[in-house]
Amino acid sequence: MRIIATAGHVDHGKSSLVQALTGTDPDRWEEEKRRGLTIDLGFAFTQIAKQQIGFIDVPGHVRFLRNMLAGIGGIDACMFVVAANEGWKPQTEEHLRILDALGITRGVIVLTKTDLVDADALTLTLDSVHHHVRSTFLEVAPVVQVSIHDSMTLDVLRNTLGDLIASLPSVVNTHRPRIWVDRSFAAKGSGTVITGTLTGSPLSIGDELVVQPTNIVVKIRGIQSNGISLDKLEEGNRCALNITGVDHSDINRGDVLVVDGHWLGTNKFDASLKVLESIEHAVSKRGSYMMYVGSREIKVVLHTIGSTSIQNGETGFIRVALPDMIPLVPGDRFILRESGRDETIGGGEVIDIEPILRSSKAKPNKEILRLIAERGWVQLQQLHLLAGRNVDISEVEQALDGWVTTTNNLADVSNEVVSLIAAAKDLGVDVATLSPHQRLVLPTIPNITVRDGRARSADANDIASHPMVKQFVDAGCMPPDAASLEKSIVRQLVQRGVLVHCDELYFHSSAIEKAIASVRDLLITNPQGFTVAQFREHLGVSRKYALPLITHLDATGFTRRRDDLRIAGAKL
Repeated sequence: MRIIATAGHVDHGKSSLVQALTGTDPDRWEEEKRRGLTIDLGFAFTQIAKQQIGFIDVPGHVRFLRNMLAGIGGIDACMFVVAANEGWKPQTEEHLRILDALGITRGVIVLTKTDLVDADALTLTLDSVHHHVRSTFLEVAPVVQVSIHDSMTLDVLRNTLGDLIASLPSVVNTHRPRIWVDRSFAAKGSGTVITGTLTGSPLSIGDELVVQPTNIVVKIRGIQSNGISLDKLEEGNRCALNITGVDHSDINRGDVLVVDGHWLGTNKFDASLKVLESIEHAVSKRGSYMMYVGSREIKVVLHTIGSTSIQNGETGFIRVALPDMIPLVPGDRFILRESGRDETIGGGEVIDIEPILRSSKAKPNKEILRLIAERGWVQLQQLHLLAGRNVDISEVEQALDGWVTTTNNLADVSNEVVSLIAAAKDLGVDVATLSPHQRLVLPTIPNITVRDGRARSADANDIASHPMVKQFVDAGCMPPDAASLEKSIVRQLVQRGVLVHCDELYFHSSAIEKAIASVRDLLITNPQGFTVAQFREHLGVSRKYALPLITHLDATGFTRRRDDLRIAGAKL
């Protein structure tokens, strides 16, 4: 389904036109029918050229502008209505500027009530319309003259709408479903029902969603689109969802339904802002501002980026602070109004949903490399959320084990590691002391080896050939006091198995082998077992060295203690 919004001044025949095309009266409320104007969003559906089309009939009166803004998020095109007998009006102009600021690029201009004017008056209205849409997205839009009482003119409009729909780009599946709620009510026998337009990805009965910003978890119980019950709803369709887990009074217009973990909520973002030429002042941080995004109306605080103000008719950058966390992505469009002056200021596009630089230093754009460069290192999954889409690996400069960074940053961190290893010389660097990103780049650095938890230059001398080793070999079973030795070297020699830690002493592995050989000899002559004193005398050492050695042999299974004797252990 493709969604078309109607727009235009009050009483120019929008609702009547939608009813003539679809057979559905979009005026839902009795007050709307009594007063003859649309005060809330109306919805109707039809099929044109084998394509389902949903119409959002938005209110045209200035008092109901907030309802109009709630209806134009997520539409594909517009049907811009001007009454031939009344011509261009101030609210006609405002609706056009709002649609233009929202980034709508396609539409059809419909001159209604053509049966109420003569040819000369119709020509004047046409000329006026062409003048006002000049330099807007409607400049090249087809103009269709219609009377709802003339079926032939309605057929021409249907054909034109069919051509418009055929020219639209395909609906994009971002794999991130989102529904901005525009209505919530209780259906008898069903419970809570919300309506909105699904974008991003399909949804099915049984799917679990989260309501933002309240974080209420709900489940889809039923789906309807165009009055038809469905098991699965494709993206791009208007829908009514019957949901469980929330009362209809706890979910309101402007709330958002998303899949948990697929969206990054934000209460601060950087954006572009195109200020309308029609306003007579510059836009600065001073003022009381309301932002309209999706179906939500939000009081916001803004700061300009790069200058103190943005002049009318110009485009600049702003940082927007929100009172709640809502799921936005780069590319989302919004409208800004100033409450004090009660005027539409302009519209813009979300650029960065998680700015990390101060606004005085920020240079917002939608480039992936800027997101990465400002952060230094970003996990790829986080980058998907920041960008609002799955980023292809070809779009980044460097990717390492689920992280992405820039080439310059990779080089800087690599140089840090190389410098640390060079300073450590043969000793090397304990990998555990490196930062997570330094450990990440370690495998990418040439001529670096990692052994026993230490990183060294490939041409570094083997720790096993350290001069200290000969000192232990020569000492045999009477090793030097470890307190006088370089602990980092001793620790590495233990990791390599060159030295063996026995209580507070360190023995060379050859000394352990000598002790085992001594045990074998003693057990030949003393098959019932031997004492520590006999072991000490056989080795020719004092009790200071004999006791740690025999304790080590007990622990490793070469000997076993029986009362005051040592007998053969399992390994012997």
